[in-house]
Amino acid sequence: MKKTYSFFLTLVLVFGLSSALRAQELETGYFLGGNPYAFRLNPAFQSERNVFSIALGQTGLGAWSNLGVSTLLYPDNGKVYTFLNDRVSSADFMRKIRKSNSLDLDARVNLLTLGFWADQRFFTLDFNVRSLNAVSAPYDLFSFLKEGSGSRNSFDFSGMGIRSKEFIEAAFGWSKNYENRFNVGFRAKGLVGIAEAEVLVQNLKLTMTNERWEVLSKSVLNASSPALTYTKSGNELDISSIGFDNKHIGPAGFGAAVDLGVSWNVLPVLTLSASVLDLGVMRWNREIRGLSPESAYAWVPAEQEGGGQEGWDAEIEKAKTALSGVIRFQDVSGSGTHLEMLPFRINAGAEFRMPFYERLTVGALYQGRGGTCYSRHTGRFSLNWNPLDYLSMSTSTTLGNLAKSIGFALNLHPAAFNLMIGCDYIPFHCVNISPLIRDIPARYQSLTILPRDRMNLNLYIGFNMAVGRCRLDHKKRFMW
Repeated sequence: MKKTYSFFLTLVLVFGLSSALRAQELETGYFLGGNPYAFRLNPAFQSERNVFSIALGQTGLGAWSNLGVSTLLYPDNGKVYTFLNDRVSSADFMRKIRKSNSLDLDARVNLLTLGFWADQRFFTLDFNVRSLNAVSAPYDLFSFLKEGSGSRNSFDFSGMGIRSKEFIEAAFGWSKNYENRFNVGFRAKGLVGIAEAEVLVQNLKLTMTNERWEVLSKSVLNASSPALTYTKSGNELDISSIGFDNKHIGPAGFGAAVDLGVSWNVLPVLTLSASVLDLGVMRWNREIRGLSPESAYAWVPAEQEGGGQEGWDAEIEKAKTALSGVIRFQDVSGSGTHLEMLPFRINAGAEFRMPFYERLTVGALYQGRGGTCYSRHTGRFSLNWNPLDYLSMSTSTTLGNLAKSIGFALNLHPAAFNLMIGCDYIPFHCVNISPLIRDIPARYQSLTILPRDRMNLNLYIGFNMAVGRCRLDHKKRFMW
């Protein structure tokens, strides 16, 4: 049973990595010349030309976690083992686990982007479908799975949870340049909720002694969507019955947010910039709200009942009965709405132009993210080169509380179109997890290759039409 739960947990964390689209923009592209979507990193930034795209504007793939694949999976002689295998030292494994472990999976599908110049002002209008997802697991969960009751007699699993929130975003942006020295900009966003769901374990503690085992639990289930359907047994929700009725699709909530940005040419060769993104709230109309009241369940361990296989099987059944209370929810729907802040981001950058070569710059960028299961703080240093008026390149290295990495970005931006490709986290060491998947066809085994170290991976491709004359000259953007 322990191995079954741990294997399931491993797959949730690992395969979540390979299935999420990336909502955050290409970070290496912050200082990239000609980046048509730089206004999403800092609304004070402006595009070279008028831009237009439908659906194909941008696509990204990636995820972030403070855990690593190499923490959960261990390849050996062509096979892959989970952290529960006896080959993996408990002491070595637990040193890699943090107090709070999380995996953030965000998605953004760009439906429409329109950007155009009017005098010294640059206006943007874009529509996106966004998804914010997170999985969290506490230290004690891994300790119990790996070390069992032999390590200690009490475990606290509080804080486990899964969250998923989907909404439509419509954004209007404005930015203005003042004497080629100071830019200000903002993006106002209207949000319409599609659906949201979360299961959060507020309190789950397991105490084990020779005389008594006890489970104390309390959890909550929330879901928002007019299309949700479910049944009840008495006052208890039947989780397996939850589904969707396509005839009742509608808004699940509303919200608003704003992006703010500034850019300042302090010196002819130095530009400072900063932005705050997704500063806002979302109001969800809760269609389903389930509460597992705080309760305790205790039983005598098998050793006190005579031991043996039959006693152990009986103990497992008692444990399953106790733990089932965590996902048994009393219906308290109709309790109103829920207001919550969006995960916000902060960018602060400085770009220095080489006095001896005007097409070469170096940049330093701090990026922070809060309001999620796990806050992220990174420092990115980049080298940016514009060898031609229509070609720009950047390479970067990152230091932070997630991982060290390098990235690259390439932007081809002639008069008619803009094509950009890049990656912030290039995995140099990978592991193929196909041995963990039973009967996987050979043609799909190449799709199960994941980065060996931290779960940080992304790939970005952007394409849009560019029309009108060029408004920004990268050789002059620092001049007074």
